[in-house]
Amino acid sequence: MPHPRPVDDELIAAYRGVSPSILGHWHRLRFMDTGIKPVRPGTFLAGPAFTVRAPHLDLAPLLAVREAAKPGDVIVVDQVGERQHACVGEFRALHSIRAGHAGYVVDGSVTDVVELRAMGFPVFTRGVSALVGKRLDVDGGHGEPITCGGVVVHPGDLIVGDDNGVCVLDPDEARELLPKVREVLAKEAGWRLDFAEEQRRFAKD
Repeated sequence: MPHPRPVDDELIAAYRGVSPSILGHWHRLRFMDTGIKPVRPGTFLAGPAFTVRAPHLDLAPLLAVREAAKPGDVIVVDQVGERQHACVGEFRALHSIRAGHAGYVVDGSVTDVVELRAMGFPVFTRGVSALVGKRLDVDGGHGEPITCGGVVVHPGDLIVGDDNGVCVLDPDEARELLPKVREVLAKEAGWRLDFAEEQRRFAKD
């Protein structure tokens, strides 16, 4: 179901750079399972979810990404247990770069990982496969709740990901949590400064 208050640019910007490891202090949040990992280490991802359900090896549902996904969207794909056939590769990623999408999160497989790493486009996935799906027009859809990484993702949910994992927040949840997140970030920044100062004093002794 649609959210009454969508994720706005200001909220996305506030979470850009906030690691899921910070959000991991709140266990009630939705965290995808640890099988979902970035293709390229050091990748960060933040943006509203554009959901796609692409079961079996059917790539037809992903045509909606070209037609309906907006700049800044994170394309979240549920392959409904399919692992042998990839649904995202170099040229689908290139289109998304041109369209200004924020990245992909795939509960399934991707291909062309050498090229994906080289282009630096954020792609998170459960697996890698040389086999590629086909357009069958049999099943699937977009813009509805899906399951990805073991959690439910609604269209417009805020997706935040890095090497530590992927977190899913609904817009109201993200707004409510933000002051607490900023408090933790400020405390950790202070601890780092204190540690650095201790190291400098130790080096002088």
